[in-house]
Amino acid sequence: MKKFYIFIVMCFLGVYASGQTISSYVIASAGESAEADGISISWTLGELAIETFETSDIILTQGFQQGYFEVTSVGEPLSNNFDLKVFPNPATEYVMVELQSDEIKDGIIQMYDMNGRLVYNEKFNVTQGPNRIELSDLSSSQYILKVSNSSGEVLQTFKLIKR
Repeated sequence: MKKFYIFIVMCFLGVYASGQTISSYVIASAGESAEADGISISWTLGELAIETFETSDIILTQGFQQGYFEVTSVGEPLSNNFDLKVFPNPATEYVMVELQSDEIKDGIIQMYDMNGRLVYNEKFNVTQGPNRIELSDLSSSQYILKVSNSSGEVLQTFKLIKR
C-alpha cells in the first residue's frame, strides 16, 4: 500500500513539474450536464470507484462527482453581532462588500496583493448598503480583503480571487 501512495505522489509531482494541470473528470456509464440562466447541473450514473487516498501533502478523491470549490473566508468572524458578505467571488470587474449590523455604523475595507502591498483602502458607511469595489485596475490574481470596524478591529478576512 505504501508503494501505491508513493506512485500516486510521484504521478502528481510529474504532472506538476511538467507545467500541466490536472482537470476534474469522471469515468461513468452515463451522465449529462446542462446550463441555463447561470445555473449548471450535472449528473453521473455508475461510477466505479469511491475511495479517498490521503497523504500529508495531497488528497486524491474519486467518485460521486466531486465538486469544485474555493475557500474564500480566511477565518471565522470575531463576533456574531454582524453579517458580512463579499460577492461575487471569484470576481472579474467588481466586488460588493455588504455589512449588516445594528451596532457597527462605519467600517474600513483594505485589500492587499499577495506581496503584502496595500492596493485598496477606503472607509465606508454600513447604512448605505453594499459597497462596490472596482477591480478593473487590478491584475488577475488573489488578494486578501480585510473588513474592519471604525476603530480598526478586524471583523473578517477574505481571500478574493480576481479573474
